[in-house]
Amino acid sequence: MTALQPQDPKPETHRALTLHAHNQPLTLTTLPLPRATTGSAIVRILAASIVPYMAEILRGQRAGYALSLPLTPGNSAIGRIHAAGDDAVALQPGQLVFIDITIRARDDPTVSMLAGVHGGGTAAAQRLMDGPWRHATYAEYARFPLENLFALDEGVLLQQQEQQQQQQQGLGLGYSVADLCLLSVCLVPFGGLTEVEVKPGEVVIVGPATGRYGGAAVAVALAMGATVVAVGRNRAVLAAMERTYAHTHPGRLRTVVMEHEGDVQRRSEALRAAAAAGRNSRAGGADVYIDFSPPAADGSLLAAAVGALRPFGRCVIMGGSTGRINVPYLEVMFKSLRLQGRFMYDRRHVLRLIQMVESGLLRLGEAFGVDHVEEFGLESATEALEAAARWSGWGGHVVLRPCKN
Repeated sequence: MTALQPQDPKPETHRALTLHAHNQPLTLTTLPLPRATTGSAIVRILAASIVPYMAEILRGQRAGYALSLPLTPGNSAIGRIHAAGDDAVALQPGQLVFIDITIRARDDPTVSMLAGVHGGGTAAAQRLMDGPWRHATYAEYARFPLENLFALDEGVLLQQQEQQQQQQQGLGLGYSVADLCLLSVCLVPFGGLTEVEVKPGEVVIVGPATGRYGGAAVAVALAMGATVVAVGRNRAVLAAMERTYAHTHPGRLRTVVMEHEGDVQRRSEALRAAAAAGRNSRAGGADVYIDFSPPAADGSLLAAAVGALRPFGRCVIMGGSTGRINVPYLEVMFKSLRLQGRFMYDRRHVLRLIQMVESGLLRLGEAFGVDHVEEFGLESATEALEAAARWSGWGGHVVLRPCKN
């Protein structure tokens, strides 16, 4: 059972970061405390993630990220239930929860937006941000739908192993709340890898694997039992990944440095060779490729990775490239390849990933390859955004800490 914490006094106001215009910085304002209504709960925010490109979103420089202003921005977070609506049957005040910012329309779940980050790209999705879900987690308190709040086993996740042994409760992982914010980083690739039904023993190419989500995809795919080929330009990050997983997943991580710019054939050959190496080799190439190409990508890695897939292989696209997909038509047809996109993840993915983390199957923190964490208060939002931009690659993690406990 999760140990509930003493409740805070019931404030009438709280502090929140507000964006009034794209050409203005965030301002720290005092606002009325939001109220729990039917179907929602108020959460006290302990830690909220900051994506590396958050400053670009707030300045209106990130293509496709429409925001309704003014608003409180944010990202997925960890918090405690402050108050729940009258139809809540499981969530209790004081309970530790993961907050998912993927808001879905209740009368059409195919319509979704990311609270505080992304309006969804359609008029229907924008209505969600224009209406009740405008304000997100860069605040001391926030209101979210009940279905976006996931109970966490605080005893297992936050307590040290010695405490757990004393209480005879088993596993004590000793994470910080900042570590738990990595759940949101893992969920994106987990949604894609689950979508293409990755199975234990399969070979998964991750590219690029040296960024925030690509790095998480390596860890998640390994935890799912796959052998991983991690591809990227940054030799140092790839080498760090090899060291991180050498003992926990021996023989199941191979790395390929992205060379031969523009030579799709040579890149495909390098990826096929890595996929075939070792005892888990599969004739004909890899089983899965998951793509996290950034906005400036030219598409050559995607084409090379598709060429490295075996017959009936699967490719899932989850990156931010603004270009067009250019893959060899006949190869896709003759090899019966499955090529699809995936935006974020579903509620079932959140529940499954939490189980993986609470069981110790997927480790967070340093065991996850993240050895640099920076925490900032709301009053230091500008510094926090700058730090997040500096740590755009794998290995670093920056969070806001609106409330400390």
